[in-house]
Amino acid sequence: MTHIRTTIRAYVVAMIKGSALVGSRVEASRARPLRRGELTSAFVYTPAEQSEDIDTDGSQNRRIRVKIDVVTKGEEDGRQDDLDGFALYVEQKFAADPHLGGLASATEYRSTDFAANTEGEKTLQVMSITYEVTAFTLNSDPETTL
Repeated sequence: MTHIRTTIRAYVVAMIKGSALVGSRVEASRARPLRRGELTSAFVYTPAEQSEDIDTDGSQNRRIRVKIDVVTKGEEDGRQDDLDGFALYVEQKFAADPHLGGLASATEYRSTDFAANTEGEKTLQVMSITYEVTAFTLNSDPETTL
């Protein structure tokens, strides 16, 4: 049995692999710090979900937050441009498949945030892209979309 959040995370991971910046280094729900020598990577999370019953038969409207973090080391010129290039790639992937292969009734871009940590030996930069995914399930079957 796989919860709809798990299925959506796995779908998004597969969907965004292949960019020039991260290639196949996209993982679901992994802690962020990069190990020494590790390359720029992306991580897919579902940090929040809200749901509401939409009828008396147990149908639910689930609004699932999908967060994609891209973590890179270095402060050299052009790093922000690299991150923006990845954001463009992700936004185009979601625009081309807004129903996530039938898992969602809709996806909506919410935000992009940037952060940097300069406490280590190299600057760690993080870009977070957030989408809201709408999916309909039964409250008795949270793994299957309606």
